[in-house]
Amino acid sequence: MATFILHNLPYLLSILLLIPSHFSLYVVSDSIEEANALLRWAASLHNIKQSNISSWPLLTQNTTNSNSITSPCTWVGLSCNNGGSVVRLNLTNAGLNGKLHELSFSSFSDLAYIDLSLNDLSGTIPLGLTQLSKLIYLDLSYNLLSGNIPPEIGLLTNLDTLHLAANLFSGSIPPEIGQLSFLTELALYTNNLDGPIPASVGNLTKMARLFLYENQLSGFIPPGMGNLTNLVEVYMDTNSLAGPIPSTFGNLKNLTVLLMFNNKLSGPIPQEIGNLKSLNRLSLYGNNLSGQIPATLGGLTNLTLLHLYGNQLSGSIPEELGNLKSINDLELSENQLTGSIPLSFGNLSNLEYLYLRDNKLSGQIPEQITSLPNLSVLQLDNNQLNGSLPQNICQNNKLQNFTVNTNLLQGPIPKSFKDCKSFMRVRLEENQFTGNISEDFGVYPQLQFINLNKNKFYGEISSNWANCPQLTTLWIADNNIT
Repeated sequence: MATFILHNLPYLLSILLLIPSHFSLYVVSDSIEEANALLRWAASLHNIKQSNISSWPLLTQNTTNSNSITSPCTWVGLSCNNGGSVVRLNLTNAGLNGKLHELSFSSFSDLAYIDLSLNDLSGTIPLGLTQLSKLIYLDLSYNLLSGNIPPEIGLLTNLDTLHLAANLFSGSIPPEIGQLSFLTELALYTNNLDGPIPASVGNLTKMARLFLYENQLSGFIPPGMGNLTNLVEVYMDTNSLAGPIPSTFGNLKNLTVLLMFNNKLSGPIPQEIGNLKSLNRLSLYGNNLSGQIPATLGGLTNLTLLHLYGNQLSGSIPEELGNLKSINDLELSENQLTGSIPLSFGNLSNLEYLYLRDNKLSGQIPEQITSLPNLSVLQLDNNQLNGSLPQNICQNNKLQNFTVNTNLLQGPIPKSFKDCKSFMRVRLEENQFTGNISEDFGVYPQLQFINLNKNKFYGEISSNWANCPQLTTLWIADNNIT
């Protein structure tokens, strides 16, 4: 055997030398094809000299000559594998103006990453793009692309990230998108998409972030979305989605953001939402939700924002909401809530914004609320609140926006009110407040607007108002002012 190898060694060496030579020819050939495809596309673009690819070589009659072409691996926005094939095309915010159809995607068999976001690309998505079987990342967002999202998008079965946001796409979301089983992030927001969310979205069990907001999507939310237990963020706001919030959403234990505001959702808020212990932001405002606010929401102790305003919620505000120790922004306005403001709200030490206006709340304003250390906005107007204002109002000297107009409040203005230097906007009109208007109000360096109409104030107008440098609006009609 050894004699055979030694005898034929020159022949074997010649074969080994030929193999890399042939392989090199294939690599060069592929590289030329990719370079030609890129240069033809570049030549079709407008204002090429003002773009980031102005350093690419120009397309000439000699371009097909391998000696006249440099490897695209060295060009701006391109990366290659060890074999010299383009695997990454990153031309985000590159000043590109033209169409994708001019790029021959079939020339890029190894392409895994495409980012052409933040350009002025127009036209439809070319079907050739959907043949890139190795594609993992596709971002075409913030362009001028139009037409339908092609069903063939479902062929990109290795996709991890799909961003088509902020374009002019129309039509429905193709059900074939449910074939992208490795997808972790889907962004289709700010388009003109309509029709229902396809039930097949429930197959995308690796999904972590879903952005569908600012479209014209309609129909019911698929209950199968409750299978997407890896979801961390869901943005479905500003559509025309109808029907109930699926109770299966209670399975989404990793969810930190759930935004479904400005839709046509109806029915009660599911008790199961209280299972989402990681939830940081929950916004359901501007729907047709009814029934009571679930007491289970009080268990969402990581919640910093809760927006339920602009619905048809009724019943009393659950005391359990006083357990939301992280809450910063709590807005329950424009509902049909009754009963008193929970004393437990005095526990919300991180609260800055509390909106309860336009309900049917009654009883007195709890002192526990007006002493909250970080409160800057307190809107309680258009309710049926009675009694007098708490003596400790603006104790923190951070309260900027205070509105209690159109209630049944009465009595004198507390002394602490006079010393509140943080006031910017105050509305006390349409109550039965009493007191000397020249003595009960101070000098407010930041005050811009104050309305005291339709109360029982008396006395003369104080010169203090002239010392409020930011004041543009002062209403004092229908009092006993002399």
